[in-house]
Amino acid sequence: MEEDMAQRARRRNAAGLTLMTLFVLAALAIIWPGSLVAGSKVKLRGYVTGRAVDGALLILDDRLEITPASRVLGQDAAGEHPMKAEEISAGMLIDAEGQWLDKHKFFAEKITIDLRESEKKIHGKAYLQEEPEDASKIAAGEAGELKLDGYWLEVSPSAKREWDVEKAAGAKTAAANGKLAACHVNYVGIRRKDGKVEAEQLELGPPAGADAYKMPHDLEVVRARDPQTGIDILEFRQGKKVHGRLKLLAERSVQEYVSHLGDSLLPAGAEGTSRPIEFRFFVIEDPSINAASLPDGTLLINTGLLGVVENEAQLAFVMSHEMAHVLQVHYKREVDETRGSRVGLTIAGIAAGAFIGNLGIFMAEVGIASAVNGHQRELENQADRLGLQNMIEHGYDPREAANFSRIIIDRYGDRSTSKLWSNHDSSLIRGSFLTIQLMRAYPDRSWGDTKKTTKTFQTMKEDLGPVKIM
Repeated sequence: MEEDMAQRARRRNAAGLTLMTLFVLAALAIIWPGSLVAGSKVKLRGYVTGRAVDGALLILDDRLEITPASRVLGQDAAGEHPMKAEEISAGMLIDAEGQWLDKHKFFAEKITIDLRESEKKIHGKAYLQEEPEDASKIAAGEAGELKLDGYWLEVSPSAKREWDVEKAAGAKTAAANGKLAACHVNYVGIRRKDGKVEAEQLELGPPAGADAYKMPHDLEVVRARDPQTGIDILEFRQGKKVHGRLKLLAERSVQEYVSHLGDSLLPAGAEGTSRPIEFRFFVIEDPSINAASLPDGTLLINTGLLGVVENEAQLAFVMSHEMAHVLQVHYKREVDETRGSRVGLTIAGIAAGAFIGNLGIFMAEVGIASAVNGHQRELENQADRLGLQNMIEHGYDPREAANFSRIIIDRYGDRSTSKLWSNHDSSLIRGSFLTIQLMRAYPDRSWGDTKKTTKTFQTMKEDLGPVKIM
């Protein structure tokens, strides 16, 4: 009898331990990214931000442990080829396959390096977001500097250039007085150790057409008031027909704070576009951690986003990033580049007067999903570079841009998907790119004299109060 009782006790203890083990593993699976089940494989993607003393790779706060058994491959235009772990350096974009050993400790079984991302020569196309001070020097074939695409370009007399100011500015309205802000520039250059880009080629072109700043289907975003409840709303209208509505946050002081901050961050060249843009900033009641910019200059800031930002510098970066999407006409660029694969679009079938339940789905149905779900990686990187440059010029600590990604990672414990700006690339790749951009573009800068927050930000957070966050 005593033996039977002892056996039952052991079984109960074993069952209790099993349940406890399962509970702990389940909890850890929430805290840590990926599954902790033995033998499970997970992937990690991001820019290498440094190396630990013991040789481990660092991507933000994550350590990637490498052993002689780890397989390292380089990938370029010719395909994949073996590389040594010692050849991996900061700034390289890598895909790592392996297992999590701890919250920030990852064992890498295989690492693939995207060598195309590591080239010193860079090339791109961007719209000037302010009037270039050295425009006359560049036009005359002299040496000068050009702020473009989140970089400072050094233009030497030997740089090849097609810089016909009259031709480019002549395409703009007469009111522009021949200024170059918002004109298009193609460039090729070499990234230097001091953070600047030595321009090899420049080509000046006209600004984007007026249709680049229009909403699809001739939609308009109009502020209104619900006749039954009296609450302030935004309506998406096509003529007199309302296709969807969003609830605006009722707290007026929060709305005013966000509008004032947005106005203060506007780049100097925002008024030089071929079609006048009226940047408008609205706080909408939405628990997702997101912000969206529409082609016409409307910026939507979710209450969920305001609920998690820790300081004004983080919010200034998000808003500067979204402004860059508008000024760089990213919506129009994606439309043009995907025109061959697109089909006819129809406006979302939302009953007149109904509130939009999922803004991402609504935007997808009207043909502008990228406003909420993210643009191509090249365009997101461009908006990140310009967002960093803009916040720096307004005196903010740019390290807070990457710190915001850390908040999302720590909050959700997931690096493979993102809660930052809806379905944009993962928070890890965003945060690591921002860190590398700071390292490359400002190698000798210290940020001790920059600001993180303000009293008005703290007041806004108090007025906002607790909000639902998803």
